[in-house]
Amino acid sequence: MPPYEEDTRKVQTAVIGRPGSDWPVFLPFDHDDYDRFMQGRSRDDFYCGTLLGGCGKKLTAKRYLHKKCHFAHRPPVHCRRTQTGEDSADHLYIGQALQRWLRRQGHQKVTVSYPDLGSGPGGAVEVRFGSGTRLIRVQMDRMSLKQWETTRAQFTGDNMRVQWVYGPNSGIAHNEVKAQGHAIRFSCRTEGDTRKVYVGTQHPDQSVKLVTLDECHLTDEGIVTPHLTNERPMATDVDTGMDTTNQLAFPLVPGQLAFTASVPAEEQNVTARRLYEADIQPLGSVMTRMRIALPLHSVPPSPHRLNVIESTAHLIPLTDSGTGQRTWFIETAGFSPLPAQSDPRWPDLRPAPEPGRLPSPAKSAAPAEDEALVGFLRGKLMQIARSRGVINWETLIRYKGYAPGDFTPQDRVRLLVAVDRPRTSGKPVLSSLVKLANQAPGPVSRFDEVLAGLGWGADLLPEEVRSIWAHQRKTAYDLVRQEAPSGNTAPPGGATPDGSDLISRFRAELERVAFRRSLINWSTLVKVTGARSGGITPSARVRLLVAVDGSYSHARPVLSSLVKLDGQETGPAPFFGQVLRELGWTPGSTLRSPDAAWPTERDRAYALVAKAVSASKNPPPPVRADHALWARLGIKRKTVVKAVRRALVSAAQRGVRVSWQTLASAAGVKPEALPDRTRASILIDVDRGAGQDGVLLSSLVVSPGNLPVPYFADILKYLGRPYSSYALELSRIRKVEQARVFAAYEGSVNREEA
Repeated sequence: MPPYEEDTRKVQTAVIGRPGSDWPVFLPFDHDDYDRFMQGRSRDDFYCGTLLGGCGKKLTAKRYLHKKCHFAHRPPVHCRRTQTGEDSADHLYIGQALQRWLRRQGHQKVTVSYPDLGSGPGGAVEVRFGSGTRLIRVQMDRMSLKQWETTRAQFTGDNMRVQWVYGPNSGIAHNEVKAQGHAIRFSCRTEGDTRKVYVGTQHPDQSVKLVTLDECHLTDEGIVTPHLTNERPMATDVDTGMDTTNQLAFPLVPGQLAFTASVPAEEQNVTARRLYEADIQPLGSVMTRMRIALPLHSVPPSPHRLNVIESTAHLIPLTDSGTGQRTWFIETAGFSPLPAQSDPRWPDLRPAPEPGRLPSPAKSAAPAEDEALVGFLRGKLMQIARSRGVINWETLIRYKGYAPGDFTPQDRVRLLVAVDRPRTSGKPVLSSLVKLANQAPGPVSRFDEVLAGLGWGADLLPEEVRSIWAHQRKTAYDLVRQEAPSGNTAPPGGATPDGSDLISRFRAELERVAFRRSLINWSTLVKVTGARSGGITPSARVRLLVAVDGSYSHARPVLSSLVKLDGQETGPAPFFGQVLRELGWTPGSTLRSPDAAWPTERDRAYALVAKAVSASKNPPPPVRADHALWARLGIKRKTVVKAVRRALVSAAQRGVRVSWQTLASAAGVKPEALPDRTRASILIDVDRGAGQDGVLLSSLVVSPGNLPVPYFADILKYLGRPYSSYALELSRIRKVEQARVFAAYEGSVNREEA
């Protein structure tokens, strides 16, 4: 660089875009660098920025051969800017660098401010992230002890977690190096046409080791340089997150997930990550227990804190090498602990009590309290056995008000052993009904230790453990089914609520209700199945419906969702939530309560029953046989079906449509004697032999006003034909089917209505 003539008017830095912009530029001194700097820029791009302490007016870039290139004000000049040198925009360069770095770490909501501490904007750089609860403060100006104490107290009162770092000329906060053993310093260097940001670790001997910001990583404590962890500096293009470009991964929105009660997973089967089991709740959803994968270098999450995932995160499948079952876990680059123990955005999350503040019930409970917990667990597992289901350990202990982080795996083994002691002949091992959240079907983790505690050998092979588990689970189901009901649950209709005959009748009737896509009153259900309503108490009703549905599974309909109380128009019955919980249902990512789950379970019951009917070669009738009806009418159902079919064939040959008055008269019964569900069943039997391509005689049956009968969609659906719940579309389908019937039975020109 040639010996430049000093120019006292020079302004070496500016901002671009607008006067209040925080996007800085540095004009290189050399004319060759100037030419490269101006490529793609115009003379109107530069401002004496207000965040630089400037006037906000436009600046002109001046090119010189024998002087330093610099910016100059356009006359008239009325600017009181005091800092104009090459380092005058370093606070903006540091703020921009931190903002980019945090966003690469996955923090999308990052805000930067440049407070004026008396000498103009940029006395400090304050970078907020983590939903506004975390702050990196870069102190650029020097502060007195009183100022420092006042500012620190203000941040503490705001529940803000602050990391103090320092600019090149600020001095170090009082006693920080001595107390912490180091301090973090920022500095900038001119490199070409920019100011490159560096991070230094200052030690008590005043030595400073510099690295680029990209070589650092973020932890719960803030910025950590490689010199603090004795790590080899990472290349600047190394991504600290998992490579998701060659696998299935669903990106998650930062700041929407929180977790707590985390414990290291027993199986660490993810490369370059450490797995944790934790309670996780998405914003606006319910809590669930699942796994989180964090970088190896990250600080382990405390089970006693509420943590927010504000970094880049993905939902990723994990396939068990032994079973081939796929589970899911969340991979994230980091998290931010919240200062409070609760947050209204995630109301279901409850951190585990800190040691010494509230003792863990499993570790230090009094014998009487421990015995009460064991008794409660035993009773709850008996209920699960009655429903022939299984239950997550995390759900089981929440019934008693505990969080998963309250118990270690050893605590779980000890409690389950206590539940099943003493071991006697014929007594089932109730802990065979327990599993962990997101665990593949099979024995709960460390079930072999439970068996050892009950007297089995301590060296059982995995296949032996699984065989014992399957046998004990079946024993639990069978033994509970054989139990007689107590005196306050009188057997309805001569059968216990667990009686297989009554359960089968209930299930068959509810499947017919599902096929019709309708609901049924409890009193009607009891009446048509032959039970005595007076003998079924509310608790017996719950047990009966649980037995009808079996254990909860997405592949099995929850038929009890179709039951309502008399006078109830719609919505879940008051007892539906209890039934659902007894089935082993747990809140999901979108369904936070039984009431919220009810529409989903109802529609799923409709869909699964319809799917089963269409897949069956000999599907059951959509309505009950109702032998009492035909006995009361004094005629066989088969006879009525034949008479209706003959009347419909006659109508098709004549090219007319018919009503049920005509069909009932042909069958020798009164129209009012046949309810709609019986009429639908008769028409289905008439068209059962038509197959997928045959004509449907039932399309000729109309209600008053020449409209389709209200159950025509049910007939189509049961026969596996296209159908619709929309009246216009259903009318179109009926007209098409009528035209096909008339064409098939063409032989008469009489088109009159019968």
